[in-house]
Amino acid sequence: MVSAQPSPARSAYKQQSLVLAEVKAFDRAGLRHVEATRVTDLAGVVCMEANQRLQPEPGAEAEVAALRALAALRLRVKKDTLPARVAEGLFIGGAGAARNLKALRKRGITHIVNAAPAVPCHFRDNPEGVFEYLALPLFDDPDADLLPHIEASNAFITSARARGGAVLVHCYAGQSRSAALVIAYLMKSQGLGLMDAWALTRAGRPCAQPNSGFLRQLALYGKRLAAAGGSSGSGACAPVASVAVEPADSAELALTQ
Repeated sequence: MVSAQPSPARSAYKQQSLVLAEVKAFDRAGLRHVEATRVTDLAGVVCMEANQRLQPEPGAEAEVAALRALAALRLRVKKDTLPARVAEGLFIGGAGAARNLKALRKRGITHIVNAAPAVPCHFRDNPEGVFEYLALPLFDDPDADLLPHIEASNAFITSARARGGAVLVHCYAGQSRSAALVIAYLMKSQGLGLMDAWALTRAGRPCAQPNSGFLRQLALYGKRLAAAGGSSGSGACAPVASVAVEPADSAELALTQ
């Protein structure tokens, strides 16, 4: 016959909870470095042993900062779930908006430009979605070639709107790649210059901020449109040096390639 084990006293559970709380609250940054430790060997001889100060591994601080930035970006994207209207039948957003089926339907969106290879086309094979997709292998890197994707994006958006549809252009954060494509479309379709098209995009999506490389290519695109007579707006050849770029945001977005 197996005898029942006595239950632990309530004080034991309380003590365990206190220990767990202390473990969770522990912070290595609060530890004080001790220069030497008093040591007694087996023969009873007492001596002081110097402690070497631990040095962080090269690049460790940068890696921690990058991981924190990525975590912050993912949290923002998770909360950012609504497509932002830029013009009639034209919306911009991030990964959260791209998977918000209710919001997509409410806004009458029928076509989606996915400019982030890391984000799936959520409703491509879902009969509930009934969206037409254009997936572009574009990375948020200043050295990435944006220009070859502009014409495909412009044609897709133009066709969708001509048929009475509405388009969502999205990337991961709805900030750089998608903004660059929307700006390019406005430059082409409305004859706007770079600065005016960017201002219109920001009116709907205040965080719209193409990276520095995309801005240079958009300025070149504006010059090509002007030379071909396809852009009559002011600022078509605005110098990129006059555009305020936010390096911190670009660094965060580079983590989501």
